Amino acid sequence: MRLSILWTAKLFLHAVILMLPKVALSTTLILDDQTDAISLRPNTSIFMAGTKDFDFEDIRNNNNLSFIPLSSLKENIGFSNENYWLKFEIENPSSKYGEYYLETARPITDVVDLFIIDSHGKVSKQTSGDKMPFNKKTVHHRKSIFDLKLSPHQKVTAYIHIKSDGEVVMFPLQLYKKDQFFDLTYKEQVFYGFFYGILVLACIIYLFFFFALKDQAFIYYGLYVLFIALMQFSLDGFFHQYLTPSGGWLSDRAVLLTAFISLFFFGRYGDKFLNLKKNSPVLHRAGNFLSILNLVGTLLLFTIPGGFAFCYPLANVIGILVLIHMISSLVAVKQKKVSVDPYFIIGISFLVFGFVIFILNNFNTIENSFFTNNGAKFGIGFEIIFLSISMSNRIRDLRMENEKNQLLALQRAEDMNEIKSSFLSNISHELRTPLNLIMGVASALQQNDKDEDLEEKCRLILSSSKNLLGNIEDILDFTVIEKGDHELKEVSFELPSTLAKVIAAQQKKAEAKNLEFKVSIPHTLPNRIVGDKVKLVQILDHLLDNAIKFTNEGYVEINIATSYNGSNGVTLDFTIKDSGIGISKEKMSTIFESFTKKSFMDKREYSGLGLGLYIVKNYVDLQGGTIDIANNTNQGIICKLGLTYQIDEETLVMDKVPAHTAEDFDMQESQILLVEDNKMNQTVVKLLFKKWENMNLTIANHGKEALEIMENKSFDLILMDLQMPEMDGFETTGIIRSGKANCPPQIPIIVLTADNTSNTRKEIFRLGANDLMTKPVNGPLLHTKIIKNISLKTKVA
Repeated sequence: MRLSILWTAKLFLHAVILMLPKVALSTTLILDDQTDAISLRPNTSIFMAGTKDFDFEDIRNNNNLSFIPLSSLKENIGFSNENYWLKFEIENPSSKYGEYYLETARPITDVVDLFIIDSHGKVSKQTSGDKMPFNKKTVHHRKSIFDLKLSPHQKVTAYIHIKSDGEVVMFPLQLYKKDQFFDLTYKEQVFYGFFYGILVLACIIYLFFFFALKDQAFIYYGLYVLFIALMQFSLDGFFHQYLTPSGGWLSDRAVLLTAFISLFFFGRYGDKFLNLKKNSPVLHRAGNFLSILNLVGTLLLFTIPGGFAFCYPLANVIGILVLIHMISSLVAVKQKKVSVDPYFIIGISFLVFGFVIFILNNFNTIENSFFTNNGAKFGIGFEIIFLSISMSNRIRDLRMENEKNQLLALQRAEDMNEIKSSFLSNISHELRTPLNLIMGVASALQQNDKDEDLEEKCRLILSSSKNLLGNIEDILDFTVIEKGDHELKEVSFELPSTLAKVIAAQQKKAEAKNLEFKVSIPHTLPNRIVGDKVKLVQILDHLLDNAIKFTNEGYVEINIATSYNGSNGVTLDFTIKDSGIGISKEKMSTIFESFTKKSFMDKREYSGLGLGLYIVKNYVDLQGGTIDIANNTNQGIICKLGLTYQIDEETLVMDKVPAHTAEDFDMQESQILLVEDNKMNQTVVKLLFKKWENMNLTIANHGKEALEIMENKSFDLILMDLQMPEMDGFETTGIIRSGKANCPPQIPIIVLTADNTSNTRKEIFRLGANDLMTKPVNGPLLHTKIIKNISLKTKVA
């Protein structure tokens, strides 16, 4: 919007100029002996040539050009990529030789040419601007400076041609005596040296802090300081003078490139320092959007030739948005009562003030002066000072936090030592108690061969041995879990009988304590499921053991519910209740941690190592299940456990197909290849295929023979054994799936094997097998798998 207003104003000004009659030149500037800088603006006229490139001779000889007084325009005319021609006359009335320096435009102006016409009509030309190599400037200075030498009583006419690539165009037109100009230059050098020295020092220090503390705020701040220094370095003409003296692509884009990058890192620094991701997610996302805008602006520099007229205003607009975002972030964080270092706020305030002056000056809304030209430098300088204090406070806070973490770590180490000592004491007691009983009873049996209580003593030995074995197994399970070596061993097993054994054993324990043991099992339980039987038994044993252990009177109850997922998935929901002592609020948050019982500091009211629920939680998580333990509203606890399993397909098939006839197996004509070395197994499969119409069976004795057969015949499905001579099923499957066999790589492969271990299952499915079936072969199940896989192949084809 601002850019369109500027262009409209310029078009209106051009229209007014064209309507005006030709304006006579301003009066000739007559030099005197004054020591102050002389402004040529009142004695200068300007012709705004727009985008048209005039030759000097065209300007000199064309009397119809509309020159207007330069004093009618501001020194700063804003962003522009047009051509401007200035004209003035100057006279040296003294009898002394005069040597002056004329400042004509900003250091980063692309083209600045000076044409001097003496009284004899002779023309001399001087050149400047950062579009040319630095050593080709008439005056080797970072500014657009020209050397103006006037003989005694000499009068000259001067023309200046100025053109930029879309940056802000200024017409300072200051004339300095030679000594006066060098004086001014020395003072500026001191100012710039101090300014850039602070920035470079800050950059180096905070990069060191980043590598020492690994806090991202330091790297963002250090890089921001580096690129803001490079931007100011470019604006002041030093970049062209020292870093790109030959000019070129980088020299042209230095200001914009460093501006976009510095704004990017400044936004990242503010986001990290104020922790907006946590304190204000909305502003965090807004900051990410501004970062993307900066990257887009940077990308435009690389992709759009001559897009400077658009990029310069864009960089200033993004700068304003970044400052608004920073102020909004400070307000939002303060409103949430989050502590923000006051020096950070002061530093940002100086930066905002300095950049507001700088940007307003760029948009030609305030008068040009040394302060407005260098407003950003003053703001940045004070910002660096106060943000450095803020960052030192951050270092102090990080150090204090580190010390606090060290104290916590030390306290935790002491707690762990105490826990370990308690654990060793506890395990010593838990192992020693059954051992003492076993040794005592054994000694009594040894001394008295006619002991009438032999059966009772044997029962005590057996019970203590089981307790001892359970503790040892818990320790072994804990060790495996801590090492990360625990894994599921999924096999098919009978669910009802497994649950019956667990419940029967726990019911005896409950009855020994005179507790009521309630059981509710639905009739919808699947007969066989595929899963880790051992871990299911361990989970239920630990949960029921705890319920019985911590219940002195009343009941223990287990309810089982089932919910079926799809065709062959089932979720078992266990609910275990008791009327025991419950769990205190303090212990509720740590019940699934290792070595936690009711408390190690409590009296030895209950036995156990404190590993049971830790093992349960890990085994439940390993199976992708859920477990929740909470205090009952009346008394005791309620434990809810959910585990999902696959129903054994053999069970599904036997349930759905009670009897089979030849008609049950009719299907389209299909070619099946059996790869099997065992003759008896070959015979079994051949007998099954005799009952199935439209299914032709071909037999290969090993993998190598199978590959040879497939050279001359195509098949719809392969039945693959694993353990075979010449070439086993693993290698054959891998060759087929790699596309090296003369068959489609995606041909369905059903593995027929007696090896149903977890590792074998993982390996065959990793190699690309579609299905697995264990021997002895179940005919209806095999038929179902064949139909399913051939049907899937047909759909894919």
